[in-house]
This record gives sequence, C-alpha cells and structure tokens, in this order.
Amino acid sequence: MVEVKDCWLKDTCLRYGNCESFCMKLFKLDQLYEKALVPLNLRKHVNLRPDGNGTDREEFKQLKSFTDNIEEFVNSGKCLYIHSNTTGNGKTSWALRFIEAYLNAIWWRSDLKCRALYISVPRFILALKENISTPSSYIEYINSNVFEADLVVLDEVGIKTATTFEMEHLLNIVNQRVELGKSTIYTSNLADSELKEKLGSRLYSRIVNYSYNIELCGIDKRGLFDR
Repeated sequence: MVEVKDCWLKDTCLRYGNCESFCMKLFKLDQLYEKALVPLNLRKHVNLRPDGNGTDREEFKQLKSFTDNIEEFVNSGKCLYIHSNTTGNGKTSWALRFIEAYLNAIWWRSDLKCRALYISVPRFILALKENISTPSSYIEYINSNVFEADLVVLDEVGIKTATTFEMEHLLNIVNQRVELGKSTIYTSNLADSELKEKLGSRLYSRIVNYSYNIELCGIDKRGLFDR
C-alpha cells in the first residue's frame, strides 16, 4: 500500500498537506489501479497539451470532452481508436487519462474489483506465446477480468507480429466486448493500411468501425509531458 508521503495524487489533490496518516481515496485508488494493471510510474496525472502551432488542438478538445463526461462514455459502451504514424505524441497518455478519469469518478462508491484494465498488446502477445509452455498469471488475470471490466485499454494494437491463434484470441476479446456493449480504447502507431494488413480485415473492422476515430498528427512529445 502506498503511504501518504509517497502519494501520487498530490499534484491534483486539494487536501494534500493536510492529510491524516491514512487516506481512503489513496487506498482505494491504489487498489483500483493495481487491479487495472497500471504500474505506479504511470498513475501520476499528466498535463496533456497540443503542439504550440495548434496541431491536434481540436482532437485534444474532443478527447477532453470524452474524459470530462467519462461515466456517460463508459456507461454507453463507447469505444475509441486513437492512432498516429508518429510515436510519443500522446496516444498512450490519453488512453491512461481515460482510466484516470473513470477511476477518479467512481472510487468513492466502487468496490475493489477490476473496474478498468490496461493491456499492452505487445506484452499480451508475448505472454500468450509463453503461456503455451508455462502457465502465465498475467494471461489468467486478463482472461478472468477482460469481459467484466467497465473500461479496457488495448495499447499499441498491431505493433507486434502475432500468430493466427494469438490474433484469434485478441479478436475474441474485441468481439465479446462489442457484443457486451463494453467500452474499449485502442491505440496504434500504424497507418490504416498497415493496421489492416497486420490485424486482418475482421479484427480491423471491429476496431475501426465500432469506434470514434481520432488521428493525432503532432510531434513526438515524449519527455515533455509532466509526469
């Protein structure tokens, strides 16, 4: 459990500095983030800004509008596809912002089950390969929670070559969440034609045709966002 002195909420919490030794908000959010598989170094609030020349300004406004109304977004089962040919311009940071916004909205009334889930697709594909010979607790956890979680992020879709079996596993996740009316966010560094070639037409169609489509065109800002 994270202690108050190590609080990663302090930059946005109005009570920080006047905390007691135990903070219920920190305790519950820490548990919810653990169950979401978001590591500690990715939990701190990030100030997301478009390029100074205005590139992606409207896209950032739309993404902010979604996160400002996060419960409506999730409860309506909306999906989002954030993509760009440029790395490091905010795709993953925005996907994590959706998890942050949702957990901040529900922590006070939520039980401590998996309400959101962050899945790095390259890590997931690698774990599926390893799971054939050695059972993976990571794969077991995802399989146990991916259809129940209110919000799932599939980060870096299509970035790693996968076998037919692995792609079918991913397709099953996407299909089931669409059929269940669950909210899913996808990110990709690939152009549409490359993504379709990597994923195949069925999985590509499920992701692109059932999602709000936002393309980011800004520069690589990695290291510029405050974390």
